[in-house]
Amino acid sequence: MSDDWNVEEELKPLKLTCTSSDCKNGQHCYKPSRKQKAANVVGQCRSCDESAPFDLERIQKLNLEDIDYTIAALRNERIRQYYWTNKIPQKVENYARRIGISKMEAVVEKRIRKSVGSPADEFDGRQTPVENSSKVNAIHFAQHATASCCRQCMEYWYGIPKGRSLTEHEVMYLSNLGMRFIGERFPFLTNEGEKVPPIRNKASKTETKA
Repeated sequence: MSDDWNVEEELKPLKLTCTSSDCKNGQHCYKPSRKQKAANVVGQCRSCDESAPFDLERIQKLNLEDIDYTIAALRNERIRQYYWTNKIPQKVENYARRIGISKMEAVVEKRIRKSVGSPADEFDGRQTPVENSSKVNAIHFAQHATASCCRQCMEYWYGIPKGRSLTEHEVMYLSNLGMRFIGERFPFLTNEGEKVPPIRNKASKTETKA
């Protein structure tokens, strides 16, 4: 392992948004545009109008035994695929390492309840930090990857109305999706968590807690 494995990384501005797409490479955006909403069109890319290669009604049944199908579908959307495949920043990895697997499930569930459990308000769409935020952590990554980052995304992916609170089953389903992301992107986590030294500032060589 390099001596620089725990050195602070420079965070570059993230240009990706929930409406980003790369249709030529099969990375779409299924958030309905105003025109699509007016025409009651769902399951089509807002950029190229191509129909989704998955069954949205199947996903919206929120079947815990069918999560593999949901994850495969999510990865057809540009922003979801990004968080499933991008390089994990060291501070995000450190956060996950400190918590460990045994405590992670409760932390993920608590975050779901707190950030998206209540009906949408004027802050909806901004409650989950993105990759270049100083506050971002592994659970935020999981939320973006699984479309549980805001009530808007949850509504078009899972058919959950944004004007009401989540049911217990919905909380459980979204928490399970988040844990699948954690398991896939952080397979090295210990059960009880581990002590991770603070990140060293690359320029000043001082240590910062991250």
